[in-house]
Amino acid sequence: MTAPKLLGLAAAAAMAMTAPATASDYSSGTINWVIPFGAGGGSDRLARLFAAEAERHFGGARLNVENHPGAGSVTGWLHVLNQPADGYTVFNATPTPIITLLSEEGAPVDPGQIEILGYLGAFASVLVVREDEFPDWDSFVAALKERPITIGGTNALLIGAANVIDQAGASAIYVPYGSTGESVTDFLGGHIDVAAVTESTAMTIVPESGIALINTSSIPLPDSVAEALGNPPMARDFGFTGLAFPRWVGMHPDTPEERMAAFAEMFAAAATDPVIVEAFEAAGEPIIFLDRASAAADYEAMVETMRNAIPLLQ
Repeated sequence: MTAPKLLGLAAAAAMAMTAPATASDYSSGTINWVIPFGAGGGSDRLARLFAAEAERHFGGARLNVENHPGAGSVTGWLHVLNQPADGYTVFNATPTPIITLLSEEGAPVDPGQIEILGYLGAFASVLVVREDEFPDWDSFVAALKERPITIGGTNALLIGAANVIDQAGASAIYVPYGSTGESVTDFLGGHIDVAAVTESTAMTIVPESGIALINTSSIPLPDSVAEALGNPPMARDFGFTGLAFPRWVGMHPDTPEERMAAFAEMFAAAATDPVIVEAFEAAGEPIIFLDRASAAADYEAMVETMRNAIPLLQ
């Protein structure tokens, strides 16, 4: 999935071309694992956990996590595109930079300007409501069509909610928050009607202070999480297209195919290693792995869904 290059990056891309790579020499040296967020956050913590546990699957190569925050997480993307396309720079991101790019006119990067090689995880947008107000999805949609309903959350989680609600033929008042914690505080205080949260946050609310109404994601929740949340329905259960929020991994689109294939194979081995899977579960972030083909298809669909859903928040 190689997207057309932007003119402003053509020169850099030309300089980045390298001689054909072989799988045998790929895993020597250092693979720089770029995340577009600052140190100490969730993505940084998980990237460092993966790097520490996964090196044995990369033939002796060292996995070096680099933080390149800024510009709505686009700075990291630009950094990757300006590195040699030799397979030694990996980009590990979430939907955050995609939302930034799709929300700006004249964005410096197209969301398709990356080669997706797998998903390391994903988080869902779960709508948490007060059961006495909205006991099920049908009653919720009926209320949306009768009166203003406020839904709070970060922009990414609100996009997941707006995508499904629009398909249901309804609308809501979307209240953006800088953090999920702030929206949860307002939900618990009765200042908003609904909280759009990740599954891990939903588990801190349900069942004491609300119920999980729907998982708006296209990826099922882990069985243990779904059970803890009362097995909420998914978007697809109502015939809707859900929206996943993956922790995706990709490379410069000009990277030689042999090297991308070699990385994807080693990445898959690491992401499905029982020891690494257990480490992520212990950290409260179960791995939800998608291989290269499945992740690339889901990513393309996610971008188009977001492109259509973002205007619903404005």
